[in-house]
This record gives sequence, structure tokens and C-alpha cells, in this order.
Amino acid sequence: MVNLILCGGSGTRLWPLSRKKTPKQFARIFRDRSLFEEVLSRNRPLCDRFVVATNVEHLPLVKSQMARMGIERVEGLLEPMGRNTAPAIALILMGLPRDELVLVSPSDHRITKHDRYAEAVRRAARLAEQGFLVTFGITPQYAETGYGYIEADGENVLSFREKPDRTTAEAYLASGRYYWNSGMFVFSAGTLLDELSRCAPEVFDAAQRTYARAEKGNLLRPRPEDMAAIPSISIDYAVMEKSKRVKVVACDPGWSDLGSFDALYDETRGDAENAALADDATFLNSRRCLVVGGEKPIILEGVEDLIVVQTDDTTLIMRRGQSQNVRDVLKVIAERRPDLL
Repeated sequence: MVNLILCGGSGTRLWPLSRKKTPKQFARIFRDRSLFEEVLSRNRPLCDRFVVATNVEHLPLVKSQMARMGIERVEGLLEPMGRNTAPAIALILMGLPRDELVLVSPSDHRITKHDRYAEAVRRAARLAEQGFLVTFGITPQYAETGYGYIEADGENVLSFREKPDRTTAEAYLASGRYYWNSGMFVFSAGTLLDELSRCAPEVFDAAQRTYARAEKGNLLRPRPEDMAAIPSISIDYAVMEKSKRVKVVACDPGWSDLGSFDALYDETRGDAENAALADDATFLNSRRCLVVGGEKPIILEGVEDLIVVQTDDTTLIMRRGQSQNVRDVLKVIAERRPDLL
């Protein structure tokens, strides 16, 4: 089985920890390893080789971090521009044997229960060998409004649902039939390409033309004009929501997409009331706060529900529970201090 790691994405919701030049998948948020390095580590016992979809700007980071994990040869796709996940996956699969099983992994998610994860991957591989496209449904821990959901009856997928409002998310949770959509998949190369050709022929045809004209090597290098001609669409929209060959493996592998500082607080605090990813953080009479920092001491006194993020060149302070508002912060930063992006 091949592990296809999707290394796109800018991780803007974790600014200023995540920047354009070092997005969250390559940042050492948890000090010892980046999220990308964690993917390599947990999938190494399950897969025979790795292929990546990345861009020119981040290729040096991919190379250096793979080398740090003992992987010297970088294979996959070098994108001249991002066209979402369906084109990236299709272009890589066109260079693989049709019967090759492929585990698709986002590079910026965290998984902490490795035994449960490995068990789910092995089950997904067995289903993929039978000709199914397999997605992973995460057992929901609470009524999350920031994730898409999968409705299922056992391993049969009934529907994919967009990010719900609070009332709908609570109904999903209460029903026991819905799972968070993790964005992880297992399928054979041939099955996915056949279904892409059937469900989204315009995407398949454009990807096939692009692959035929691309520079081949360890890294596939498409022509920019060809890549631009491929419709930009996710693998969910292009295939998974349309195909009749989809199965879901439900699991609870300690998964988080770390899509916000609120998610980082939940991931970090454990049983403690406050959470810190900093060399020197002190909480005095303070509750439910997150501190992310560098070498300078950060002291909170008499405050509640704050997020404090300190880097070498800036400090972000915001109310916990409102970390999605980083998008609004970035609009101001783009106008006033684009160098901080």
C-alpha cells in the first residue's frame, strides 16, 4: 500500500503560528515533530512507500523533513498551482499500477490513538481490495459545526452532509448515525480513476491530458497551463458523494484536524483547565486559557477564556471560542502588515 500525503493548504486559521512559508503541517507545533512528520511516522508500519502532493515553495520543507525521518527520495506530484484534492490525487494515481492500494492522508491532521488507527486502516484496505472506495468516519465527541458529516448504516454510506448549524449538529450527535468526515481514504488506483471518469469526466479528461504532457520523474511536473485547465474540485465533491461504491470505516483514533486555536486548546489541555505550548507559561487565577509561545515568558493573571499566541515578530490575543475570527484578523494584516503573513 502507498501512502499519498496531501501537503497543500496554508493553515491560515493558526496564524501567526502558521505562515505561508511554513504552514501548520510543517510547523513544530508540538515541539518534537511536525504534523507532516507525524504522518510519516504513523503510516510507515502500514505502507510500503510514500508519495506526496506539494508545491514548489514547500518542496524544500518536504525534502528536509522526509530526510529527517530517514526518507531520502521524494516522489509524487509537484503542483505549479493548487487545484484541490481530486486533480492532485488523480495525477498521482495515473502513475501507479491499477491494483495498487492507496491510503490518502492530509498532512495537517493529528492522530493520537495509533492502535485504533492502524486497525481502521487495515479494515479499510480489506474493503478497498474488494473494489470499494473507503472513507474514515470519526466518532463525534461533541456537536461540532466546523466539520462535514457522513451518515451511515454500518459500513454503508447513506449521505455526505455539509457543515451543519448547531441544532443540526446536535441532532446528528443524538442519532448515532453520523460521523465526522476525516478526509482520509483508502482505494485502489484503478477503482478511483474509473469512478472519477464516470462521476466527473471533465476532471478525469483534463487530468489525463495534463499527465500525458507532464515531465515525468520521481516528481511529476505538470505544465502550468495544463494544470490551470483542470477544474478545481475536491475528491468528495467529484467522486465520493456521487459514487455507489463508497464504504465508511467508523473509528475513534484520537483525531483532530487542528483547524483552529480552539481545537488546539482541546488537543493540548488534557485534564488540565489551562493549556500551554510554550517554553515558559504561568497561569495565576486564570481559567480555560491557551498560551502558545516561544522563548519569552508569558504570564496570565486573573483572566478567563483567552488565547495568547506569541511569535518572534507578533502577538495575537483573542477570546477562546472565537478563534475562527482569525480570518478577519488576516484581512487587516494583509492591508497593514503583509510581511507578517
